[in-house]
Amino acid sequence: MAFLVAGLVLVGAIGLLNLLLLTAVVRRLRRIEEQRGGPPESGPRPGDEIPDFTAAALAGGSVSRAALAGGPAVLAFLSTGCPACPAAIPHLAEYAAAGGLPRERTIVVITGEEAEAGDLIEPLAAVATVVVEPFPGELSRAFAVSATPTTVIVDADGRVTHAEAGAHPLPALAGA
Repeated sequence: MAFLVAGLVLVGAIGLLNLLLLTAVVRRLRRIEEQRGGPPESGPRPGDEIPDFTAAALAGGSVSRAALAGGPAVLAFLSTGCPACPAAIPHLAEYAAAGGLPRERTIVVITGEEAEAGDLIEPLAAVATVVVEPFPGELSRAFAVSATPTTVIVDADGRVTHAEAGAHPLPALAGA
């Protein structure tokens, strides 16, 4: 009988120790999440000039920094393996429409194989100029994109006014 009681006390002590360790781990993870803040930094910083670039558009023609001069523009960076990218598409289309941005000033760069990008390309074809590049893409590297989706908003002088990673950064800007 003494062995049974000792065994139960030992199991109880191990269970309590396990509970204490689990509580400590959860607290630590919450603290790390709070320190990390919002979405990861991706893209150029506000105030930076956009890099000089030229890329072939999927529908023909090309996009370049020179072609964006003289007016505001939005560049969105998506990737075929990104689970959050499809959610960004309606917000991008809504922002372009609300801002009166023509297709030539709404540039979407999709990193990945063109064959896999069909679900991303189809809803954007009417509202944006689409560029598809293999991973790692030249435009993604030039714009320092480290996470997708990333949206970069540029003013008429080619300066970045906003850059943010995440699927929903634009609606707050459209209302501002």
